[in-house]
This record gives sequence, structure tokens and C-alpha cells, in this order.
Amino acid sequence: MTPIQAPSHDLPASQEWPAMTHPADVQLPLVDQLVLERLREELADDGNGYTSVFVANFIACLPRRIERLRVALTTGDWEGSFDAVLSLKTSSQMVGAEQLAFLALKLEAELRSEATLENVMIALPQQAATYLAPINECSKKTLCSLKAQCSTRGPAGSPHHKEIESHARVSS
Repeated sequence: MTPIQAPSHDLPASQEWPAMTHPADVQLPLVDQLVLERLREELADDGNGYTSVFVANFIACLPRRIERLRVALTTGDWEGSFDAVLSLKTSSQMVGAEQLAFLALKLEAELRSEATLENVMIALPQQAATYLAPINECSKKTLCSLKAQCSTRGPAGSPHHKEIESHARVSS
């Protein structure tokens, strides 16, 4: 199997991303259907529901990922913050949650910055104040979008549809 690659959103070195207060500032899809289609191809999902299970696992794990990030940032745990934001970014990219992945990418860049590394105990809580609300808002929209897409993808009586629906109720 070939690894799935998320689309690159790199800008030329002469440009920078605009100052972001909300994911809508950047024209990225909430959920990129092409990424989900590639995932279906990579998993050789011929109606077996592997993609639905993968997405259901993302839905189920997202609240824990965000909570882990919140705790690490607010307690000044740089290693925990870095691990949590990488987990959020990577899992989001794998299901095509582009806006959420972008927010995680921005936070990752902040965590790597010299200013953060010079004074972790001050910088991390500031980053929590800057990033957690937009990440929470975006994650709610992403979950709604993924749940809606998955509920229209498979037959309502299929075991995978029922699994996604059960995860959707738990994580709401």
C-alpha cells in the first residue's frame, strides 16, 4: 500500500499566511472529499466499510486528542503539546479535515518557534488562549460534516453506518 499524502498548503517563501483568527480566513474545505476518496482507494474499500470505520475512529478519538492538547498547553508541557498537536494534525490530514489540520499546523509552527522555546511556561498558555477556541469550533464543524457524509455514504442498516452513528452520539 502506498502512504496517503495530504495536499500541501505551502506558500512560496515570499508569502506568509494571513494572520488567522478563524479557519474561514483561509479558503480550505472543512473536509476534502478527494482525501476521503484516496483513503477509500488506499484501503481497497470495495463496500467493506473500512473507510467508514477509519472515519468513525477519528470521530471517536477527536475529543480526547483535543483534551490532551488543552491539558498539555495549559500546564506548560511542551513535549506533550507537541505530541498532541502532531496527533491532531496527522489524523485530521488522513480524513481530509483540512481546516482542522491547518490550525494544528499553525500551532505546531508556534510550538517550534524560538519565542516559545525561550519561555515555555508563558508561551504555551498564551497559545492555548489563541488556538484552543478556534480548534474546538472547527472540530465541531468537522465532526458534523464527517457524520453527515458518512451517514449518506453507506446503507442505513449496514454495520458500519450503525458504528458511525453510535460514535456520533458519544462524541456530540
